Amino acid sequence: MKYKTEDIDSLVKQMMPLASKTENDHNRGVAIYGAGFVGTWAAQYLRSSGAAVKHFIDRDPQKNGTTINGIPVILPSDPLVASYPTIYIAARHAVKDVQKAMANNNYNLLSFDGYYVIKNYQKFADIRDNYFSDDKSIETYNALLLAMLTSSTKSCRTIMEKDMYFGIPEFSGTFNEIFVDAGAFVGDSIERFIWENLGTFKHIYAFEPGHRQFLSLQQRMLRLSKEWALDDNSVTAVNAGLAAEDGRMTFSFLYDSPLRHGLTTGDHGTTSSDINSIEVYSLDSFLKGKPVTFIKADVEGMEMDLLRGAQATIRRNKPKMALCVYHYPSDLIEVAEFVKNLVPEYKFHIRQHAPIFGDFVLYCHCE
Repeated sequence: MKYKTEDIDSLVKQMMPLASKTENDHNRGVAIYGAGFVGTWAAQYLRSSGAAVKHFIDRDPQKNGTTINGIPVILPSDPLVASYPTIYIAARHAVKDVQKAMANNNYNLLSFDGYYVIKNYQKFADIRDNYFSDDKSIETYNALLLAMLTSSTKSCRTIMEKDMYFGIPEFSGTFNEIFVDAGAFVGDSIERFIWENLGTFKHIYAFEPGHRQFLSLQQRMLRLSKEWALDDNSVTAVNAGLAAEDGRMTFSFLYDSPLRHGLTTGDHGTTSSDINSIEVYSLDSFLKGKPVTFIKADVEGMEMDLLRGAQATIRRNKPKMALCVYHYPSDLIEVAEFVKNLVPEYKFHIRQHAPIFGDFVLYCHCE
């Protein structure tokens, strides 16, 4: 095994003094570099632990001068940056660049992912040591912790495998599935599901809140229906999101990019032209007791909300689940804990499916 538990234990111990050093500045005020997805979550986490988060630092000139959840956003060139001895870097894919750019200013610089692992390492260790029984999952989990601690994707590249959502044998070739695709995007995972099962399944429920994405999903399904001679009633496509309860949420686009969108209830610094309202359902409410056998979820950080809204369905059906756990640092702990509490007999595996820090999936199934 290349990524060993004892090596991660040792690295966490080595990094603890830096984490303690940054915490000394929590009362006087800290800044977060990166006002994006992870940064806004990091601010909430740090505030909940008593830290005074004074500013976001972000290179995007369109964010400069805005506020996110009451926190002002400034540019890296702003003189105020120099007033913060501690800066947490939440721009996951630019940590090394930020550290290099700010290295000569005597800042305490620490990636937020690394800080979160250090502060919660016992919880991470409990999941690794008690939830996974196969060596591949343990090695993968350690590789992900290493990436969070070092801000290097080398371990992700080394450990990655293909076949996202279908990465272990139990998740393909069953031919009798009732498949829920939460975050169906443009239908790419539905097409892969159909191929994995040779066009044989009972039903597909596809949920996608994005307007452009949903139109593409519909077009793809027209093609797939012809290619695979699918029954017209075999797929239910829903232009909505899945959440903890029924309602409506704001739907934010980032520069109208088809890849970067999500649902939110907070103030994330978007403008009125970027926000639309979209319907959301709890899976329990939508299905009304109908069975499912397979749930795939990639819902831009709302995986826990989806699970809360699907508790009755999961308890009743014990479906296999392929759940993305890469959006928030806490996902690697909380998702597995929640599922295990719902159905103690679930077995867990984790696999990395991209050469970046992202696209890792928690596989849950009952024997």
